[in-house]
Amino acid sequence: MVRLGFVCGLLAALSSAVQGYRDTEASDLTPRGGGKKVCPPLNRGGFIVNYFQLYPENADWDEENCLLWIGCLWNATVGVYDPYRDRMLDVLFFPGISLTLAHIGGVARDPYSGLISILSNSGNPWATGGADVTGERQLMKYDPKKKKVLWARNMTDISRDRYGGFQDVEHDKRGNTYIVGTHPGVIIRVDKDGRKLTEWYLHRPLSPTTRKGYSGLAVVKGSDIMLASDGDGKLYRFDLREERGRPVNVPLLGEGLRLNLDAIYLPPKYGGSVLLVADLLEGIQVLRSKDRTWRKAENLGTISKPPTLNGLVIDGAVVAPVQMGSNSLYMVIGNIDPFIPGMVAGNRTLFPFPDITNAVEGLLRRG
Repeated sequence: MVRLGFVCGLLAALSSAVQGYRDTEASDLTPRGGGKKVCPPLNRGGFIVNYFQLYPENADWDEENCLLWIGCLWNATVGVYDPYRDRMLDVLFFPGISLTLAHIGGVARDPYSGLISILSNSGNPWATGGADVTGERQLMKYDPKKKKVLWARNMTDISRDRYGGFQDVEHDKRGNTYIVGTHPGVIIRVDKDGRKLTEWYLHRPLSPTTRKGYSGLAVVKGSDIMLASDGDGKLYRFDLREERGRPVNVPLLGEGLRLNLDAIYLPPKYGGSVLLVADLLEGIQVLRSKDRTWRKAENLGTISKPPTLNGLVIDGAVVAPVQMGSNSLYMVIGNIDPFIPGMVAGNRTLFPFPDITNAVEGLLRRG
C-alpha cells in the first residue's frame, strides 16, 4: 500500500528537468509503431486493477510498447500499466502538480512522435460548474524512452482565466497538439516545440464559462479530420489544415448524443470508422461513419455500464473508452470518494475495467 511519506519521497527522486524539445521539421509525419509491430490480442475479458488510489480519469493505448497510460485524477499522477501481466510498471509524479489539488485527466500518446501528452488542470471548473476557471493548467510532453518530461507549457499564458476545464488532447501529423477546454468549449493548438500557443477555436463573443462545451477530441489517424463532442449533444468535425478551427455539425442518423459527455475515442482496430463516446451516467454510445469522412454518421446505440464486475459493484461514472491490445475494448470508470485526511484522494484500491468488445461488435453487426 502506498503511504504519503513514501510518495513524497519519490517526488524528489523522480523530479524531471523541464527542457525544450527539438524535432526535425516535417509537414507529414509517419505514425510510430503503426505497422512494424502489432500488439497481441488481450483476451482477459473485464478485469479489476488492484492499485491504491489509482482513480483513472482517462487512458490511452501505446501500440508501440503495448502498454496502457492512465491519467490518475486525484493524485495527479500517470500510471503505466501492462494489462497482459496485470502489473503497474510505473507511476509518474510531477513536482508542484502531483499530490496537490491539481488534476491529471488528459493523457494521450502522440502516434507520430511516440511522446506522451499529459494535461494537468485545476479542479475549480469542475467543482463550480465553470463559475471559477482559475488555477493550474499545463501541457507536458513526456518521453517514455528517456523517462523524463521534455517540455511543459503553462496554458494560463493564453487563457488568462477567460476559459478553462482542459481535459483532453489530440495530435496531428504536422506535430501539433490540440487541447480541449470545456468551460466554455475552446480548442488550443500547441506547436511541436511547445513554444507557440494558438486559440485555434474560440467562439466569438466568448460564451459564459458556465456553458459546458466540448468534452473530448478524436483524430482519424493519418488524416486531417478531428471530431469533437459538445455539451449541446452534437458531434462536430474540424479540418486540421485550417489556420483556425471551424466546427461543422455531423448529422447523426438515430438519436443524438446525450448531454453528460466525457471522452471520445476512435479505436485503432476500426481504422477511424467507429467512434466511442463516453456518457458519464449511461455508458458508451457507438457511432459509425463507414467511409471514415464523418460528414454524417449513424448512432448505433448505447452500451450500458454494468452494475458489477467479478462481484465488485461499479459505482462510478463512465469517463472514457479505450482499446487494449489489438482487439479488446474497455470502459474506463471514474470514482469520487472522500479524501483520506492529509491526502488528496480516497481509500479505494480496486478499479474495474469492463470489457465492451462483444457489445460493440454486436451493434456493428446489427447496424
